[in-house]
Amino acid sequence: MSVKSSEKMAAWMVVCVCILGGVVRADKAQLLQKLSANFEIRLADVTIIEALDKIGQKAGVKLTLSNEAVWKLPYGEATRLSVTLQGPLADGLTEMLNAFFMRYAVGEREITIYPREELDHILGTPTTRQLELLKVLYTTPIEVYLRDDVQQTINNALGQKVLISPIGILAELNNLLRQLAGLEPIFAPGYEPRPRSSRMQGVLKAREPEPNEPERTEFVLPTPVTVVQLLSQVYFGGGPSGARWYISGIDLLGQMPEVRVVSSETFMELKLDQKVDISYRDELVVNICRDLANRAGVMLTTVSSASSLDDVRISASMQNVQIRQAVSSIADMAGASCTFDPRDGNFYLRFPNRPKGKDERPSAGTTAPDAYVGKISVPMEGGKYYLEFMLRQSDLPKELSTLRTEVIRNVLSESAQ
Repeated sequence: MSVKSSEKMAAWMVVCVCILGGVVRADKAQLLQKLSANFEIRLADVTIIEALDKIGQKAGVKLTLSNEAVWKLPYGEATRLSVTLQGPLADGLTEMLNAFFMRYAVGEREITIYPREELDHILGTPTTRQLELLKVLYTTPIEVYLRDDVQQTINNALGQKVLISPIGILAELNNLLRQLAGLEPIFAPGYEPRPRSSRMQGVLKAREPEPNEPERTEFVLPTPVTVVQLLSQVYFGGGPSGARWYISGIDLLGQMPEVRVVSSETFMELKLDQKVDISYRDELVVNICRDLANRAGVMLTTVSSASSLDDVRISASMQNVQIRQAVSSIADMAGASCTFDPRDGNFYLRFPNRPKGKDERPSAGTTAPDAYVGKISVPMEGGKYYLEFMLRQSDLPKELSTLRTEVIRNVLSESAQ
């Protein structure tokens, strides 16, 4: 090929890239324009999938649920709702999704639904009661402080009984409320006083009672505050950034909801222990591990040798399994490893080093050394549940392993023809 031909080819490639870029920008501009347009629809008792489909068809946009969103809906794609949208589509979508603490993101050709960060305070799939309590914690202000009775103060404000644990946290919350009410904080033995936060600086000291005047037990706060705002000021393990809170599971009828405050290290462990149901078909191992890492709210880092996994695909289905177990099993099935480092909060995906002179990249469709190659499902109690056992390459008898290799080779050779 001549120099002029090469230059001409390069010029055509630049033109094509520019044209494609312009098309993408035009598509996104059209999506944004449709979101700002007036829109009206009424839907009664439909699933969220049906709602998104009907809204999308009428508005001329594509609305999809991310895997994280499906996991963070009380009943997944079968979650039901009734909604009336009037006005700009963007405002209507925002209001509809707010009920589930969801948000939308505008892509190049579609609009995708994701969980909002507030759902980080509910581990695993939330129940309807947990979502209702989460909304109350964020939106209902504490206006009246009952002197040195934090638990009753919070219960009165929320209109329901909510246990705050551990008990030691109540002393910290009480000091915060006393400062808001203009009272001096009470410091327990061994408790180190700390300077008032910027939010507390402008609070005036309460009026001293007159002689023989009964001590006040109720104080109207000059600045109402939500429970979430109080919890964000809690010192735990050295500072506010070290404290995290979550709504514990509400599994029993009549069970009192509980808001637990833990260290950031404990919270991270709890997030890794969240239970998930997953199903992937012919998906890249890297994508599966990244999806699971996203659900735990951590990053996935691939080391240099992990490039060997760029074209390794697997199919896997797991129910009621911890995220850390699922990530480890998925990587193991591909002959890799994925470990969590608490020091930086990252999953590290690694592929074992191979002897020099051998290609580290497995052929498409082949199985990594001693990876999972099968599963035995044993029905129990007439099929009420199953015990499942994963089979590794090394678990197979020699004859069966040889037969399996031949069958895979034949299938691959036929598909290549």
